[in-house]
Amino acid sequence: MAKRNKIRYQSKDKPLVTLIASGNVYLEYVDDEALAVPKKGDFKVYPYHDALQGVRMGDYDNTGFSGYFKVDVFDGWQWKIILMNEVFIRRENYFSKKERPIDTYAICLDILKAMAGKTLIRTYREHYFPEGAPPTISSPS
Repeated sequence: MAKRNKIRYQSKDKPLVTLIASGNVYLEYVDDEALAVPKKGDFKVYPYHDALQGVRMGDYDNTGFSGYFKVDVFDGWQWKIILMNEVFIRRENYFSKKERPIDTYAICLDILKAMAGKTLIRTYREHYFPEGAPPTISSPS
């Protein structure tokens, strides 16, 4: 019996997709009306902490818990993740137990509004990063 060659799958390259940041920044649980009808290039900032998404939903004025803010960008159809290490180089999106999350959001707001008009490039995993900043790959420690 002769050996049959396997047909190997070869993936096709994804086209380069770019997006222009609008500079509009909305905080989840505060700007819900604006988030209901987003425009292409808008940013959605939301907390990554169980307390701020559960019992204390939208309670950004109090201290006592730590976490960080994540950012998504609207591409015209759905919200896509932004690579945080490329936007917040000094980890400005993190807050400690002694800091109010709303103060951290104010810092993030300034950084994201400054990105208005900048080009965001989509990666193969459907994440976006600012043009000129190649996506970093964190090595396992």
